[in-house]
Amino acid sequence: MGIITVDKSDHLLWLGRYTERVYTTLRYYFHSADKMIDANPDYFGEFCSKIGIADVYGTKENFLRKYPYDESDPNSIISSLNRAYDNAIVMRDYIGTETMAYIQLAIDDMHNAKRGGAVIADLMLTIDHILAFWGCVNDMIDNEQVRNIMKLGKGVERLDLYLSLGLADSDVIREYRRMKQFLAKSRLRYDESVINTADSMLDDSPLNRANLKNLLRSLITE
Repeated sequence: MGIITVDKSDHLLWLGRYTERVYTTLRYYFHSADKMIDANPDYFGEFCSKIGIADVYGTKENFLRKYPYDESDPNSIISSLNRAYDNAIVMRDYIGTETMAYIQLAIDDMHNAKRGGAVIADLMLTIDHILAFWGCVNDMIDNEQVRNIMKLGKGVERLDLYLSLGLADSDVIREYRRMKQFLAKSRLRYDESVINTADSMLDDSPLNRANLKNLLRSLITE
């Protein structure tokens, strides 16, 4: 399929990142919606703080309606999904039409859920199609470097979100080790000093999450 240029690598990396952002933030949205409905109607403010976005919602009802579906909100789930699709379109020749189609199906799921009254259970179809997308990546893409760059993006995004959302240190360390495997296989240029420093930080208990997150954001170089 030819040489994977820096520009193409960037599209593949962000395709992996945006699909993972949709997957993880949607799962956290389910968890947060339960909290807001059952016990803490103002939990949406903490949600926004954790993932580093402005709280522009004001009420539980506004958040539950707008955060998944508002395409004018750059931080919404649908906006991330649209960005994933934009990158998939550019890289269609590398990932294949069938793989890309699962992103389109996930977008259709979001639109159907919104039209259907925004029932949270309906959004599970989006989760299913994101998982199907990654299954297709493994099954249908022959180019190993393409797969590894996408999985690196997925791993970088998951690690960043896990650090932000306060998942257990053991989960963060597991995802960091997975990310490192795909980094080594991706053949992308990266700052080895960042990895060396991050490796040493994993011995800290508890992890210094803010410093580790900022460090890893400087990992990939041009």
